[in-house]
Amino acid sequence: MLSESQSDPSYFPQIASGAGFLQRFAPAAGEPRPMQVETFGGGTWISNLSLMTGVSATDFGWRSPYLTITLQDKVAGALPELLARCGYRTAVMTPMDFTFVNEGPFLKSIGFENVLDIKDIAAPFYHLRDRFYYHAAEAFIAKHRREDGRPLFLEIQTMFPHSPYEGRMEPGLKMEGEPFADDFQVGEYLRRMAIARGDLQDFLKQREAEAGTRGAVVLEFGDHQSSATKPFVDATAGSDALAKLDSLAYRTFYTLTTFHHPLRHPMPDMASLDIAFLSASLLDAAGLPMSPVMSDLVRLRDHCGGRFHGCADRAEVDAHLRRRADSGLLHLFPQAAPLHSQVETQ
Repeated sequence: MLSESQSDPSYFPQIASGAGFLQRFAPAAGEPRPMQVETFGGGTWISNLSLMTGVSATDFGWRSPYLTITLQDKVAGALPELLARCGYRTAVMTPMDFTFVNEGPFLKSIGFENVLDIKDIAAPFYHLRDRFYYHAAEAFIAKHRREDGRPLFLEIQTMFPHSPYEGRMEPGLKMEGEPFADDFQVGEYLRRMAIARGDLQDFLKQREAEAGTRGAVVLEFGDHQSSATKPFVDATAGSDALAKLDSLAYRTFYTLTTFHHPLRHPMPDMASLDIAFLSASLLDAAGLPMSPVMSDLVRLRDHCGGRFHGCADRAEVDAHLRRRADSGLLHLFPQAAPLHSQVETQ
């Protein structure tokens, strides 16, 4: 579950209602845990790429916004490919067009069988309330269960809390506790997030009711902070916070919620987890299939204290990436032939 533009308001003392904000409107979700991403105010596809592949976008420097182009057909063993090889149907639902920043072709290249874009889900516009995307997901899940016996790995990308905030979306819907801030745009951002979390709550209750004998695991993550939080970041972490990858500017959160599926291991108890480690941590905690790459990512996560690009022992990170490249799982050089997802990963 990609929770668009969401972070934890409790990070910002300037927001009086910030403590417990996420849980207040989505009490069915798991406890929010801090996570570091590598983009601010936009660049959803950057976070999604790092999560799905287990690589740091920042390792590529200024090229990070273009990785969905340059890494197409260059990454094997990503999360969706691993699950597909283990019998899962893999699908992603996005509010954008398939060709937007080349994310659709890239996601196909890393193992997503179905990429359902704005046309496939019949969205009249991309900036809709999150419940639209959840209802589309419910319809897809129901059809899948009627026609396909495989377990399902589905990513849902949402949109409602995204900027701009000059106008009030869903103007007739008043949330308990608003106005959440004196500044109109900050208040509108928080109001949209409250609405989005209410929609998430409804979706989670539906998942609980329909978990069945196999159970369900729901991982939710904030892809990046909103531009509305920039004044709070500057006041709390300094005006140079965007220059520091470990700063508050890049902190979002993740939650893990399970229904009729006990965890094999707890999620890591770390001050903050880099997003590149999130997919391996999910598989490890939920007891889902692991590959050598994912197992090594868990080892690296623990060795580096949850840091990837900024690991104190950068040589270990480079050794991990070198093993993936030498095994034919990463083709990072222009002369390397495309992978076309043909390398066995387990």
